[in-house]
Amino acid sequence: MGSGRGRTFTVSLAAGGRVVECDVVVVGAGSSGAVIASRLSAGGDRTVVLLEAGRDYSSRETPDGLASIGPLELMAPEYAETHMYPGLLASRSHVQPPALYRRGRGVGGSSAINGLFAVRPTVADLNEWADAGCPGWSFTDVLHHLKALETDLDFGALEFHGADGPIPICRPRTADNSALDEAFHGACIAAGHVYAPDHNAPGATGLSPYAYNARHGRRVSTNDAYLEPARNRPNLQIWGNALVDRVTWEAGRAVGVSAFTDGLELEVRASEIVLSAGAIHSPAVLLRSGIGPPAELRELGIDVRADLPVGLGLQDHPALAVLIQLNSSAPPAGRRHAAFCLRFDTGGGSEPDGGMISATATEDPEVGAVIGWVNRVDSTGRIRLHTVDPRVDPRVDFDMLASAEDVRRIRRVAEELASLTRTASFEEVGNNLGLLANSLETTLVPVGEAVSDPDFEALLLRAVFDVSHATSSCRMGDPDDQTTVVDPSGRVHGFENLRVADASILPWVPRANTHLSAVLVGEKIAADLLSELDG
Repeated sequence: MGSGRGRTFTVSLAAGGRVVECDVVVVGAGSSGAVIASRLSAGGDRTVVLLEAGRDYSSRETPDGLASIGPLELMAPEYAETHMYPGLLASRSHVQPPALYRRGRGVGGSSAINGLFAVRPTVADLNEWADAGCPGWSFTDVLHHLKALETDLDFGALEFHGADGPIPICRPRTADNSALDEAFHGACIAAGHVYAPDHNAPGATGLSPYAYNARHGRRVSTNDAYLEPARNRPNLQIWGNALVDRVTWEAGRAVGVSAFTDGLELEVRASEIVLSAGAIHSPAVLLRSGIGPPAELRELGIDVRADLPVGLGLQDHPALAVLIQLNSSAPPAGRRHAAFCLRFDTGGGSEPDGGMISATATEDPEVGAVIGWVNRVDSTGRIRLHTVDPRVDPRVDFDMLASAEDVRRIRRVAEELASLTRTASFEEVGNNLGLLANSLETTLVPVGEAVSDPDFEALLLRAVFDVSHATSSCRMGDPDDQTTVVDPSGRVHGFENLRVADASILPWVPRANTHLSAVLVGEKIAADLLSELDG
């Protein structure tokens, strides 16, 4: 492989050109792509084009609601139109109709619209990924990347944390807790769960303050942390409203990507192509490019270039919620979506950190929610194309709870939800309205009775929802493993200069919120690519 250096921008979009040449093109400016574009352009000696399907804007142009760390501001419906994919629908289980799936659109990607939870993948996740065919991904191998991405404002001086990375990480102050936060804390401690002040410490479990990425009371997305300091680099161009259609080819080799921006058809040609469009849209680009299950591609008239399981393996955390009608004396919400999180065993000692629970505000200021999900799941879904038109979002089917083990696990989560929310701590702040049995119809069932109902599995299939943690639709692993799409450095099997680098490559959804895992992917793949280019 060549050095990947020395190419200049030969044609600019501003000049009306249809072909642009650079060293590296990165598709998607989200939690991984922003990291890669920033790291690869840092030396100044290689040209990088970053294409983003949504808006490009600077940190100072960020809408106040999106910059807020508060829960209610982030739920404003207008952001679904301006900073998400309003046409992106997903079915959660096989009995549910498709409904809106939250994914960020615009610089920062989902890091600009999520709940700001800064949770590392667990040591077990990382070590198990390495053991499953991803050498270089063990906790020991990636710890320096985890430290490099963060400035932990509470524990930065400790051995396993960073003190000078781009993403500031802090924890809620007790003075900012709502009555619901305090009720959740009291119920967890009364139930005997251990308290861990830092859930990102190796081996930590139990109840912890829910760390988040912010500074001075404002969100820090990857746009703020990685792209803002890089915006004035002459070797980095960031183009918003650039919808990528597919990879372009010459003599069987990937040579760039085809995109549409401001009504202009554009081809960006590069020595290295990195797809970081996220776990929903990176597989869609690959499928339109002829990489995927052959029968599905041929049905749409797409020439098959490689038979790989693109779109398969899709996962998210299956979740349930108990609603709490808050007393009039209870403050409606704290400064954060959730001040605490609880990680607990779902398998009688055999599945540490298998479940997660937190208490949070809802769109109704008089109603709180206690949400629990299965952290480690077996069930997988898939992504398919409706059409070859890149303006049409793909079909997304999670098929949650298809595995009997996942049903057992979510029953355990439901039991914990029932136990915690029927305690004196919660009775002091409000009335338990019951388990949300159908999020589309807001049907409620008494939580205690639901857990023991012999038809509970049918109820679960109606009730289960996602927590916007899509992963694993382009799984990484050994090229001989027929369930994988990319190698541990993100290279698409069979194509040396075409990579995927976002949460889609994770072998399975981690036992954590996925934001820091996606940033870690960006750091790790950027380092691997730099090593190859500079080698």
